[in-house]
Amino acid sequence: MHTDFRKVDAKLIRLLSFVGTAILSSFIIADLSVLPTSLESVYFSSRLFVQLPVCIIFFLLTFMPSYPKLHQLTVCCVMLALTYSNYWLIVQCWKLDGFAFPYEGTIIYSLFAIFVFRINFISALILCGIALAGYTFLTFSYPVYGASNFINLCFVVSSMVVGLLGLYQIESGLKKLRMVNFKLTGLSQIDQLTNIFNRGTYEIRFAEQLELNKRVGNSVCVFIIDLDSFKKYNDGYGHVQGDKVIKLQADMLSKIFRRTTDIVARYGGEEFVVVTSNNTEQECEKLAQRIIEQWQSQKIPHNDSNEEDHVTCSVGYYFEVVNSGSEKELIVERADKALYQAKAQGRNCFVRYQ
Repeated sequence: MHTDFRKVDAKLIRLLSFVGTAILSSFIIADLSVLPTSLESVYFSSRLFVQLPVCIIFFLLTFMPSYPKLHQLTVCCVMLALTYSNYWLIVQCWKLDGFAFPYEGTIIYSLFAIFVFRINFISALILCGIALAGYTFLTFSYPVYGASNFINLCFVVSSMVVGLLGLYQIESGLKKLRMVNFKLTGLSQIDQLTNIFNRGTYEIRFAEQLELNKRVGNSVCVFIIDLDSFKKYNDGYGHVQGDKVIKLQADMLSKIFRRTTDIVARYGGEEFVVVTSNNTEQECEKLAQRIIEQWQSQKIPHNDSNEEDHVTCSVGYYFEVVNSGSEKELIVERADKALYQAKAQGRNCFVRYQ
């Protein structure tokens, strides 16, 4: 499971680092109220000369343009620096005055990294592993907390395990949510019968592609394809067979228009629309011819047709070299007029709008 660095909000991280520094500063007041006077010097050495500077450096790093890429590593290094500075303070307090300095900071730093700075599971696992290694070494090397040493270690281990389990569940839930959202997005863009774009998606993508082509001066060609005498076919052969013919038309168009920039969509009912860019006039004519030839090669019977004894289609298309004055609605309108001309000429043919 990975966190996309592009989604890291550096401004939010700065705010959180400021809040974290403020919380750390507030600990100083609380600690000094219970800390023996003889340990104030070593305490300030840890807090003022190591931990606060680390926090300030972290805050400044968030202004780097490349910080989002370094977020996981930076947070782990900062939290480990704070954690091990705390270990040093615990050992020094015990050595100098036999004072058992609180160990809870070990847990707080790790949980702050996991749930506030939102590092990913792998980074959190590494952070907690290194932090626990240090605390385990401290526990077995120095009897700082006496008989409670092992109990405290178990508490620290348990707290970090709970934090990691919580993070794992959150990331698993978010991953499932992203997958569901991805599927829903796909369902909202795809025509369920034909598995190609629906009309809404076509409208959006065509508008985007037209604006792009305006900047580079490419050509655009819009094809509108309509199955001939489809109502008669549907009535004579049934809706199930009619759906099969519609799906076959979608499949054939997808095979002809295979470029990633091509837009193939169901326009409505038995009507389809295709948008293709950066073709020549001759190439567009060949593409229109291929659409017609596909049905001629299929030879699917259509005994109720007034034109042919098999399923056919008509194609109207409009070719334009895009400029700043090109309009999507006008381009489609001209392709639609060409389709009506093809119908008027007897169907089973293609017409280019002139």
